[in-house]
Amino acid sequence: MTFLEQLKADHGRKLMIGGHRGHLSEVRENTIENYKQILGSGISHIEIDIQLTKDDVAVIYHDYELSERTSLTGRIRDYTLAELRAAFEIDTLDESVAWCKENHQAIAFELKSRALDMYDFMPEIACQMVEVLRKYDFFDMCFVFSTDFRTLRMIKDMEPRTPIGLIVPFIPADPVKLMREMDAIIYLVYLDSLSPEIVRSLHEAGYYVDGSIVNTPERMKAAIELGVDLIESDHPLEMMKLYEEMTR
Repeated sequence: MTFLEQLKADHGRKLMIGGHRGHLSEVRENTIENYKQILGSGISHIEIDIQLTKDDVAVIYHDYELSERTSLTGRIRDYTLAELRAAFEIDTLDESVAWCKENHQAIAFELKSRALDMYDFMPEIACQMVEVLRKYDFFDMCFVFSTDFRTLRMIKDMEPRTPIGLIVPFIPADPVKLMREMDAIIYLVYLDSLSPEIVRSLHEAGYYVDGSIVNTPERMKAAIELGVDLIESDHPLEMMKLYEEMTR
């Protein structure tokens, strides 16, 4: 069963639990070696983060500032792929999707976006995202999401088959209208910006709700009570076990 088929089948019945940046472990997040650790564990998908290097290669990395987790300073965009790989382990978008396609692992792709630094080259990320999805025919095994609705629109216009998710870091006047206008299928937001009424209205209109990020029993309880369709967690295996215990 594909990711989208599973999402439809589980709607209203079971929470789908994915790994945030792969998952938190001794192996660097957002890498294939990290994904291997949880392959076959029952998680529904992995969330990975996409940025662009100086030589225009789409790579998987979360932080905007490299100094937070590496010996380098500056941004991903300040270095070529070769320079980054000389300093730490990093995989390209193409490599990651190739591995996930081979291993039937679904992906939630977050397009990292900060307009001040990244606005001008986001169209290139959009083009590479579409190219990779077409190359591996990965449309049924993923969704692409971001706070950058402009780039999401570019992707949808280039390739209508792309499943789109919206990060909504606010409470819109009409969530259903927003989803309809963007031709999205997944409404992704922190649980604090959700209410039973918002979730209900989105469900009645045929949309799915992602209540990321869930790492504690309290957040899991809130996700269950709200009736969201999927979440991501830094500790997906622990959250899967917790969910089973809470819903017995």
